[in-house]
Amino acid sequence: MISSDEDGPFFIPLRGSAGHPPAPRAAKPARPVDVNKLTVAHVVNTRDGEWSSDDYEVFEGRRPVGRITLSAQAPQGMPWFWVITARPDSNENRGYAVSREQAMKELKARWANPSKF
Repeated sequence: MISSDEDGPFFIPLRGSAGHPPAPRAAKPARPVDVNKLTVAHVVNTRDGEWSSDDYEVFEGRRPVGRITLSAQAPQGMPWFWVITARPDSNENRGYAVSREQAMKELKARWANPSKF
């Protein structure tokens, strides 16, 4: 340890001070995510399976990344189900919301910051 003077307090020098290397920089993400580029569109009726007028697909450009739908099996008061389909299936990549708009906000937040959840 280093002392500022013989009788003074002891301190540990901070990184970047004389004789100590600066802290390593955080790695930048491989691809920045612009959640403003996410768009919502009604699901096309030509797909397989049953689709209602309350089914939406979420796109990043032309790439489908998620889905938002009104669900009969949803928890009370949270009827809108959202899921990120472009990532591995996980509890962190899906959830329920009060409204379609809130579902989109939650999907955007999870799409932009997958490691925070």
